[in-house]
Amino acid sequence: MNLALVIIYLFLILGIRTTFWWIQNWQIREYRWDRLKASFTTKDGYKNLLNLWFFKGILPRPQKSGRVMMILGIFIFFSGILFNFNQNTNLLPLHLLAIIWERTIWLSLGISVLLSKIPVWIAQKILFHLAKNIITTANNVTVVGITGSFGKSSTKEILVHLLKSKFGPNRVLYNPENQNNEVAIARLVLKNKVFFSPKNQQQKIFVVEIGAYRLGEIKRVCEFIRPHIGILTGLNAQHVALFGSQQNIQKAKFELAESASDKVFFNSDNNLLQEIFADRKIRATKIPISKSAAKNIKSEIDRTKFTIYDQDMVLPWGGEFFVHNALLAIEVAREFDLTPEEIKLSLWNLPPLSRALTTEKHHSGATIIKDLYSANPDGVFSAIDYLEKFSGRKFFISIPLLELGKESTEIHIKIFQKLKNINAEIFWLKKDFGDLGCKTCGKNFHGQDLQKLKDILKTLGKNDAVLLESRLPKNIVQIFK
Repeated sequence: MNLALVIIYLFLILGIRTTFWWIQNWQIREYRWDRLKASFTTKDGYKNLLNLWFFKGILPRPQKSGRVMMILGIFIFFSGILFNFNQNTNLLPLHLLAIIWERTIWLSLGISVLLSKIPVWIAQKILFHLAKNIITTANNVTVVGITGSFGKSSTKEILVHLLKSKFGPNRVLYNPENQNNEVAIARLVLKNKVFFSPKNQQQKIFVVEIGAYRLGEIKRVCEFIRPHIGILTGLNAQHVALFGSQQNIQKAKFELAESASDKVFFNSDNNLLQEIFADRKIRATKIPISKSAAKNIKSEIDRTKFTIYDQDMVLPWGGEFFVHNALLAIEVAREFDLTPEEIKLSLWNLPPLSRALTTEKHHSGATIIKDLYSANPDGVFSAIDYLEKFSGRKFFISIPLLELGKESTEIHIKIFQKLKNINAEIFWLKKDFGDLGCKTCGKNFHGQDLQKLKDILKTLGKNDAVLLESRLPKNIVQIFK
């Protein structure tokens, strides 16, 4: 076998691997150029971009979907044209063409993603139209929209639980987990046509958590869900690199307030929300909710107590920061005639958090805190506050926050300073901001030293706590099983 043939086979095999790597990256970033670009601004992302032959895993495996098959089909079509053209013209030696083909897969796949947007856009328009028609005929359904940079899911979980306790599970519909983009919400509506049927005149409630990365996305959702009540939980710099500026985040989240027809409840302790509500007018009645409305707030490891409407409420989640979310949910629940007594009883039976700040006992007796759902500045600060409550040694395992734009450095300084103040030992599993962490926290900053982490695990005691923060790799989480 001659050298040219070896090169051809080698680059065809490498090309398959590179193709799946790029498709997986596009899929993780929801086929968005802005999110893909933001991922490559990190040190690890930049390294992967330059060293595509050395990324982890034998063969990346994107999840099967119609969009993936469409992109792959377009890419194969272009590749076939390229090789067929070269065969007819003998423009380049085949081994040289194989090298060029493999090294430019990023470009041809990028074009394939762009072209796939056309049929996807058409399908989405049809989907949104069908969803709007279903909801328009549902004159017996009250729609509650929830958005914000943080606190959306926990506010939704509390509100849905309260409403179910009053009306039963069949009269409350909500989008599960983090399925909060426009397509997922529209599909949920189509899947639940019976729920929106006007034949059943019982009062029903549709609670919708809405996420966004750009201006206009929340507005598109509101055009077909037609919210009566809006809840804005709070704003921070999360995804500012995608929105372009903090002002754009304010405008984007405010699209829910502008679309709500009846009332809008918002976190009045959040300066960014205060600013935009003071500056703009909306047709709905705006109702500011401050944590000062609650009295006797006391947070423990496994519960948070507070008093409101002369009732001593117990939220079975540890963390004072959950009180604000609870207050927003309580005020909206009262719109549906839940009494303070009913709310108190229902809150006590609230199930454990499924994704944020879940706690488990290590075989050593130490507490493992998992905050793996998503990472935003306020969420991380709150998780560190929770870690502080433990009396033993404290360990923080995390990766850098992404998509924070120009505010990244300042936010990471605050994170490391809070960790220093509670004397936490830090394992930082990426290179970005590692120098900053080492400078701030000194000997307590262990960087990516996984062997030291495993050694420390052997010494854990019953009063110690380990906080697993952000979307950590599965192999790291499994260490704490």
